[in-house]
Amino acid sequence: MSSVCLQLYYQPKINVDSNEIIGYEILLRNIDHPPYYPAAKMEKIYHNREKHSHFLVWLKKELTRVLQEYPSNSLSVNFSPRQLLYPETKQFFSEMRKFCDQLIVEITEDPILLDITEEISGKSIEDSVIAALAFIKELGYNISLDDVGTGQNSFERALEYVPYLNQIKFSIVKCLKYNASLEMIDYFLKAWHQFARENHLEIVIEGIEDQETSKMLVEKGMLLQQGYYFGKPAAERVLQSS
Repeated sequence: MSSVCLQLYYQPKINVDSNEIIGYEILLRNIDHPPYYPAAKMEKIYHNREKHSHFLVWLKKELTRVLQEYPSNSLSVNFSPRQLLYPETKQFFSEMRKFCDQLIVEITEDPILLDITEEISGKSIEDSVIAALAFIKELGYNISLDDVGTGQNSFERALEYVPYLNQIKFSIVKCLKYNASLEMIDYFLKAWHQFARENHLEIVIEGIEDQETSKMLVEKGMLLQQGYYFGKPAAERVLQSS
């Protein structure tokens, strides 16, 4: 895969209490104008072991360069459960281990499809994903579960993964997309906030688009926030050096 096929964009995560950037989520974009997430292309990559292996080579090169240039920054990189089934993914995390203090592995809500058999070795898919999470955790990485409660990352899955998690992320925008009322969103926010407290996890609230929403969350003790209100995904120039 040529490095011109994709580019990395970054969206800041903010501690509103201190008004500090605590890290950036890495988002894949193509090179079109305006750039966007190439969903169809990435699905083909994630569903093909050889293509995915080439993608990991490119990602390792790009991440290594950025992490070396910005050694004080924390970056969250997204991986779907399907990607965790490939042995090359374990190799990727082993080779990137020297950056484990800077990298957060963010598990997306992408569904696990059932047409991969050679990597499973008799285990169920879910057991294989959990084994991969344990491997990543043992290497020293922090792990975040993305979009809890609005897709495949259900309460049940969060309970299964919680021994390996450091963080969960809740998306207000995704709730609104499903036409949830503000009262219902507030109910789920409280539940996931309590889940995070009981399991000693950070909780990041995504999809903050205005000051009013941000202030409401602060009043509820949810200080780690992300969204267009703080900054849209942008190219590498947005990264801050120490």
